[in-house]
Amino acid sequence: MISGFIDLAIASAGLFIAYYLMALGHSIVEKSGVLNLAIDGLYALSATLAFFFDVYYSNNLLLSFTVPALVAIVFGLFMAFVLTKFPVSHGAVGLSLMFLMYGLASIIGYGPRIVQAALPNFSPGITLTQNERIIGYIIMVALGAFFYWFIEGTKIGVSIKASGEDPAAAESLGTNVLLSRLIAAGIGFAMMGLGGAAYMNFYVRLWDERAVLLSGNGWLAFAIALSGGRHPLVVLLTAFIFSILVHSSLQLVAWYNISRDLAYALPFIVAIIAMTIYMATPLRRILAPPKSLGRIYFREERTV
Repeated sequence: MISGFIDLAIASAGLFIAYYLMALGHSIVEKSGVLNLAIDGLYALSATLAFFFDVYYSNNLLLSFTVPALVAIVFGLFMAFVLTKFPVSHGAVGLSLMFLMYGLASIIGYGPRIVQAALPNFSPGITLTQNERIIGYIIMVALGAFFYWFIEGTKIGVSIKASGEDPAAAESLGTNVLLSRLIAAGIGFAMMGLGGAAYMNFYVRLWDERAVLLSGNGWLAFAIALSGGRHPLVVLLTAFIFSILVHSSLQLVAWYNISRDLAYALPFIVAIIAMTIYMATPLRRILAPPKSLGRIYFREERTV
């Protein structure tokens, strides 16, 4: 039983890395007060860009990780700038960017998908060895510890948190809210871009609409971050649980003779339950969201 669970955990390591990077990056962005509803589109676009460079540049992992991260940073900086400088809805901007990124992903992914189909014995990304999967877990734990220290123990991290709690008060005390949000968006969106690339290169290793555009993995990362209270260390646990669940969901078809559609839906059902538990229990107070998350802040008028 225990050895079987360990084998399952090791097998799902690539998915855990992808989920944790996406959820951690999302958490950092939202700690600054910026509501990030573009996460699923960003996941789709970054995974598609990784696939593009895998196919056309013979699995050049440097390009297939770097380019999605850089593109994600551009979108993140744009979002943080617009939502801080202008009195516009966080939801409207985030959802608009999400659908824009869906469209870009569909356009970018179609060409390399045709090329890949004509390449015999080619798969994007790499197959991680068991040792590499274990090292991946260790790196993610170290990353979580680092960003916990970054948010709680550095001047920049405190400024990011202050901008999310009460941007008007933070501004009056000398915090540059715009700069703090730009830093949070740059770091967070880069990590989400890396997470999408990791999903392609380390786990799914194929591109089609169901695997990328319609998979909803970005929304699962959203649920992972929310149910973990956007806490870098707690999100390690929620990312681990969801990676195990998603990786094993299709095995339930064979084990319990359930329908494939229900197996695909199971992680999202659990996501709803996890978010409900967070919102309806003391966890919401213990791991409280930023007080000004998603609220319009227009610096010129000092309004929240």
